[in-house]
Amino acid sequence: MSKKIEDKLKSERKIPVEVMEKLQHNRARILNQEIKQEGKVTKRSRKKALVFTFIAAAIACLIIWTQTPVGAAIEKALGISRDAGVATVESSEIPVNLELSSTQNGREIKLTKFVATKKKFAFDYQFTLDDEKLKELLQKKSSPERQFKKGAGDGQDIRLGLFVEGSTEDLFGGVMSESTFRVEGDTFYGSVVSTFDQEKIPEHAKLSLHIYQLSWVDTEELDKAYAEASKTGSPFGVENALEYIGDWQFAIDYEPLTQTAEPQVTQVNNIQNIKANSDALQTTVTFNIPVEAANEQELAFLDYGIEIYRNGVEVETPSYIFNPTNGEFNFSFDLSALDQTSVYKIQISKTDGMGNSLEEIGSFELQNK
Repeated sequence: MSKKIEDKLKSERKIPVEVMEKLQHNRARILNQEIKQEGKVTKRSRKKALVFTFIAAAIACLIIWTQTPVGAAIEKALGISRDAGVATVESSEIPVNLELSSTQNGREIKLTKFVATKKKFAFDYQFTLDDEKLKELLQKKSSPERQFKKGAGDGQDIRLGLFVEGSTEDLFGGVMSESTFRVEGDTFYGSVVSTFDQEKIPEHAKLSLHIYQLSWVDTEELDKAYAEASKTGSPFGVENALEYIGDWQFAIDYEPLTQTAEPQVTQVNNIQNIKANSDALQTTVTFNIPVEAANEQELAFLDYGIEIYRNGVEVETPSYIFNPTNGEFNFSFDLSALDQTSVYKIQISKTDGMGNSLEEIGSFELQNK
């Protein structure tokens, strides 16, 4: 995270000292390979939330999309259209709109958009907000200490399944999934963007999406649990206050997108073994940076951060995995194979335990031709 972004975040919301101490502790665990660094992690079908996961996800959501012409258009978009890869697909007039409906236990859910490649899929859904208990839960706000993002809907959770016609294997595994929602009038609008850690969706597959559960927690109860846990640094969680359970099924009548590209790599500075491949929704990149030997104390407060610039303007930092033993980065970001004009610069910097940039390590540029 760049210093200027961190300053912006600090001005918006002060992060409690206890939370920051735990983040530093987790950073040390990541660098020592006790856990993988996988930025935005959304919990699925859990009764309780761990404080470390919740805080990491909340801070990841704080990154601000810079208001460039492209960025501004995405900022004003709704649902999965806020994803740059999805927006590129839509601008290419590839169909993503649907009007599918499924009813379980008296609850109708409509699937309004769906798009997929071998490694990623995204969809929008909606249902009528006629449940007084859900209305009450959604009207509750987090305390200032825990509400890291204005308007964030704490605790909404979704459990999914993804199948290929004729197979009983659930593809929904080994995936980072981000679920968001908004409410307008008497309608609940949900969006999900899911990225697999490898190619899992076959070409020419006829897919079936399943929604098994939607659940919410009471943010007031979560605030109380958070306050108690902040005193000791212990994990915390609460039971779901409301659950919709069933098997809402949606048969997708068009195949995953197959467009691919191999981005041209230029302006390489102190980066090695760069490999990049684009599909219609994203570009996956791996590369290595030189890694200096460090003792255990140095590792606890030393990290490397990524900054990405589209046509010279900084955009959202993606989730990434970093291996401190060989300096390898692995991540995906929203450069579509259909985007033949944008130039992306990837810059790696050495940072301290607070995310402050100390010095630039290297950089390179990518563009699909």
